[in-house]
Amino acid sequence: MQINITARHLKLTDAIDSYVRQKISKAGKFFTGDEVWAHVILSVEKNREITEITFYTGGKTFRVKEENEDLYASIDLALDKLNKQLRKQKEISKIHRKANLKVSKSKKVKIEDVFSYDTMHDSRTKISEIKRFDVKPVSIDKAIEEMDSLNYRVYMFLNEDTEKINVLYRNDSGSIVMLEPEL
Repeated sequence: MQINITARHLKLTDAIDSYVRQKISKAGKFFTGDEVWAHVILSVEKNREITEITFYTGGKTFRVKEENEDLYASIDLALDKLNKQLRKQKEISKIHRKANLKVSKSKKVKIEDVFSYDTMHDSRTKISEIKRFDVKPVSIDKAIEEMDSLNYRVYMFLNEDTEKINVLYRNDSGSIVMLEPEL
């Protein structure tokens, strides 16, 4: 985990630096990976010691700000707030993960239950697998980005503008074609 510390209007001592890094590392235990980083801004304004923490983990950004007369107290208060946010996010993730697991288990269908292989002799007409996924409303631009990032030739999505299922595919010339139903 990458930790950046910025000091404004105060000297960043080794003691403060190690204290902040130790505390942020403990907060980072909730999330692991390369895309986890924190930026801590320590500043002094008049008699107030201000701690601002921006914590980023894989698409989620958490921000906290605390002020106190004591720098260490403001750091501790900010980290308490951050830990509360991170714990809440982790719990929400667990709940969604369990719900998605239940849904995906219920979506499993044996291919034999859907098609009879006895009637299908040509290998081009046989379905080798069925992929099921949740569709979420996205814009066309986001769908194209997702299709390119996943390196798919075909991508199905729920168009947030029309609220209809659309399909994008890349033809042999490399251009993208969109299929949109007419009702």
